[in-house]
Amino acid sequence: MVTKDFSGIRNNGKLPDASTIAVPGDIGDLLGDYIESTTSLLEDLEGSALSYEEGGDREENAASMRRILHKMKGEAGMVGIEDMSNFCHQVESVFEELCEDKRVDMVLRFKDWVSSAMECLSRQTV
Repeated sequence: MVTKDFSGIRNNGKLPDASTIAVPGDIGDLLGDYIESTTSLLEDLEGSALSYEEGGDREENAASMRRILHKMKGEAGMVGIEDMSNFCHQVESVFEELCEDKRVDMVLRFKDWVSSAMECLSRQTV
């Protein structure tokens, strides 16, 4: 399996095509549950990011985003979607490296990419 290059998340660069996310062949019924859970987490992530941007309790919203990213990484790893687990891991690291005023844009870009990936994966479940 070829490891995808998600380094573009650091500097608003190119990201892999969301439709190329690799899914294990034996994932079975777990894929639908994974998509549903990830979609829900993305909504929470967006809410925390927007609240953070608006100046709401920045520490709490940053902590919330960290928890959500970590949970997304863990769930992806548990079902064997290594591309997503690796991307989440990279986003966790970049989140800590970025200055506060650049975090929201990066997180929302991540959210949009993952949303696209979930749409692609959902077509595989029908």
